[in-house]
Amino acid sequence: MIERTVTDNWFTRRMMKLTGFEKWLLDRPRRIQQAEQAALALFQHIDLPPQPRCLEIGCGQGIVTRLLVERFAARVVATDFDPDQLALAQESLADLEESVEFRVVDARKMPFDDAQFDGVFSFGVLHHILVGWRQVVCETARVLKPGGWLVFTDLIVRPGAGRVVGRLLPRLDQLEETALHACLAENGLHLEHYDHGRRGILAGLMTHCDAAAHKA
Repeated sequence: MIERTVTDNWFTRRMMKLTGFEKWLLDRPRRIQQAEQAALALFQHIDLPPQPRCLEIGCGQGIVTRLLVERFAARVVATDFDPDQLALAQESLADLEESVEFRVVDARKMPFDDAQFDGVFSFGVLHHILVGWRQVVCETARVLKPGGWLVFTDLIVRPGAGRVVGRLLPRLDQLEETALHACLAENGLHLEHYDHGRRGILAGLMTHCDAAAHKA
């Protein structure tokens, strides 16, 4: 059962789940390979303890979950807002059942105690959360141990474009680059690595980013 914010409308809840077309795109071999490469590249920028306890937000079909177990001998809590996606991950990772726990979770209100995880991993999730991405960052900082890592990729709004979008949709708390950096810092998450795509998406309004932030 997912605890939802009472102000969520149908559109907000729908955006937090992938469409059938998006699932098809992510399941293609080329996209799987790209996801693996992005994760492995980011792993070079972090330092986890032996057999770390990790949390994945939006595990999808479990690509990153498997890498965490195989590369770091991690114990992983794999979560997703969409029960169907979680069921797929559980099926594809059946051979790792001793190392992975699967839970349906709304990342804006995580059912975990403080300072539980050595690493939190989120690949392409925040831009789907139209209401509450700041809550996800705050909750991530809360459940991370001191010295823990937030590792993520996402689709963000460029600063200049953010001003335009803000005028058109003033109630939308957009995942804008400057706002994201400020939110991370406010929650004690310090960027140790950050890279964003040189080519814009959607007429230059958005770009991809890859990041690793360290909790002091």
